[in-house]
Amino acid sequence: MRYIGYRPAGLFLLCCLVTLGCGNPAHSPANTGGPMRGSSFSPPSLATLTPSAAPINSVPFTMEVDGANFLADATVFWNGTALSTTFVNSHQLLTNLTSTNLMLSGMVQVYVRTGGSNSNTVEFDLH
Repeated sequence: MRYIGYRPAGLFLLCCLVTLGCGNPAHSPANTGGPMRGSSFSPPSLATLTPSAAPINSVPFTMEVDGANFLADATVFWNGTALSTTFVNSHQLLTNLTSTNLMLSGMVQVYVRTGGSNSNTVEFDLH
């Protein structure tokens, strides 16, 4: 006889969005006063790039990336290539654009990956 397992979709989604910690709260560094505590992760979102445009073959510069829900592991991607990224806070990152990044004209797709999730894409105008 064959048994088929059933996992409600709502429970799976809940497990993906909420991480529960169990154990003795007295031994927990983040004692919340109860045996269980929850935390959730909101996906990153990208709002603005400063500057958001530059002429081709520009002098290398630092670009400010503003948004929300950035973690310390955040990395800025330039047309799919990871850039060296400095985490400032959960709303701001800095990245250095090199002469190699600035040598071809066109709209460059910029996004952030943090906490295993990608942000929305914002375009940088390289003209």
